Amino acid sequence: MSSPRPAAPPAHVLVVGGGVSGLTSACLLAEAGLAVTLWSRADPLATTSAVAAAIWYPFEAGPRHKVDGWAARSYRTFLELARDGTPGVQLVTVRDLHTPAHPRPPWVAELRGLRELSGTELAGHAEGWEGVVPVIETPLYLPWLNARCAALGVRFERRDLRSLDETRAFDAVLNASGLGARELVGDTRCYPIQGQIVRVPRGKVDAALYFQGPAAFGYVVPRSDDCVLGGTAVRGAESLEPDGAISTAILARCRALEPRLSTQVTSVAVGLRPGRDEIRVELERLPDGRPLVHDYGHGGCGVTLSWPCAEDARALVLEALR
Repeated sequence: MSSPRPAAPPAHVLVVGGGVSGLTSACLLAEAGLAVTLWSRADPLATTSAVAAAIWYPFEAGPRHKVDGWAARSYRTFLELARDGTPGVQLVTVRDLHTPAHPRPPWVAELRGLRELSGTELAGHAEGWEGVVPVIETPLYLPWLNARCAALGVRFERRDLRSLDETRAFDAVLNASGLGARELVGDTRCYPIQGQIVRVPRGKVDAALYFQGPAAFGYVVPRSDDCVLGGTAVRGAESLEPDGAISTAILARCRALEPRLSTQVTSVAVGLRPGRDEIRVELERLPDGRPLVHDYGHGGCGVTLSWPCAEDARALVLEALR
C-alpha cells in the first residue's frame, strides 16, 4: 500500500505595507490558511493610519459606485466589531451639515438612527442629518489588529522595499503600500492629500460632527479621552510640518458649531492621505508570472473601507493561486 502523499505547504504571500490596509489584508490572508509575511518600513502607530481621525465616513475617494458598495459592507463589519467589544471601536451619533444642499450618497440611508435635522439644529446650514456611525480610535485599534495578525502566525519584518525584484521568495504579493505605490510600482495616478488635525480634551462632547460649507469643511470626532478636530485636505502638499495658523482656524471653526470644545490643544498632527482618482483593488502579474494584487489609493477612506477592500484583495489572491 502506498503511503499518503504529504499535504502541500500553504502558499507564502508577502503583504507590503503596515498601515490599516496591510494589516487587515494580512489578517484575512492568514485566516484563509496562507503563510503570510508583512514588510513595513514603519511601526503601525507611525503610519498615516495612526494619524487618522478614523470616523466611519467615506471621504476623498472614488469611484463613487464602488465606494458606495464598499461602504455598505464596511458599515456592517464595524457594527459587528463594536458589538464584540473590539478595542478602539465605538458607536457615536454624528451630525452632518452641508451648505449648499447636495445629493446624498446611498450609504446614508443605511445608517442606524437616521433622522433629518431642521431649524436651529442646522446651525445655519442648508441641510443636515444625523445617524449612528463607528469611530475607530487608531491608537487602540491598530495594536489590536496587529496582535490579531500575530496570533494567526503573520511574520512581521521591518523592511523598506525598493523593488519588487526583492519579493522572488514569495508565491504572491499584496501591495498595500499606500502613497508608496508611486515609487514601488510607478503609479503616477497617486498623489498626497495633506491633512492637519488638532486634538483637545474630550470634555462633555458626546457626539461627532461633520460640516461642509462653500469655503471650508471640518469635523469633531470624540474618542475615549480626547476629540480630534479637522481639518484640511490639500492635494499635492507633501509637508508633515504643522501650521499654527491652520490649527487656530480649525479650532475656531469647530468651536463655532460645538462650543463645548476645550480651547486647550493637547497635540497637533499632519498626515498624507494616499490619494488616487480610483481606489486600486486589482490583480496583475509580475514578469515571472506571480500574482501581484493591489489594495491602495483610499484617500480619506483608509480605515473606513479597510475590511471590504481587503476582502476583495484576498479573493483576488486566492483565485490567482489556484
